[in-house]
Amino acid sequence: MAFIYERIPEQDITSYGLREIDQQFPMAVASRWAIDRERDIYLRYMTYEREQPSHKNFSFFWKNNLFRLCLASEGHSLDGDKWCTSWTWLSMRDPGPDASKVFDTHRDAILIDLKDALRAYRDGSLNPTYVGHVAQFDF
Repeated sequence: MAFIYERIPEQDITSYGLREIDQQFPMAVASRWAIDRERDIYLRYMTYEREQPSHKNFSFFWKNNLFRLCLASEGHSLDGDKWCTSWTWLSMRDPGPDASKVFDTHRDAILIDLKDALRAYRDGSLNPTYVGHVAQFDF
């Protein structure tokens, strides 16, 4: 199955313990996510800084490990009806020893899944005004 971008259903808020995760991100406004239900992986936008390039904080749940990521994004229009988002890796915050070991061991697979999730996330809107989207990665 592929990632889909959607509003988070209430039953998933409870089953994934998302309210507890929200406490790690002051001012979190995470009501949507990109999720691959079959593989039990999600990317959840949490907070951001308004200036461009925007620094965005995400929680990324991968194989029962929660990673707190900070990425920079910058978007621009392509050919009028297409949008391009460029993503740059900034940091992983306080992963803890177990998650850090998992990340080091499975780095390539994690980054492939993260990029797929970011493609589904697009620009973070549920109803984008553009027809196509291109994601570029600097990691």
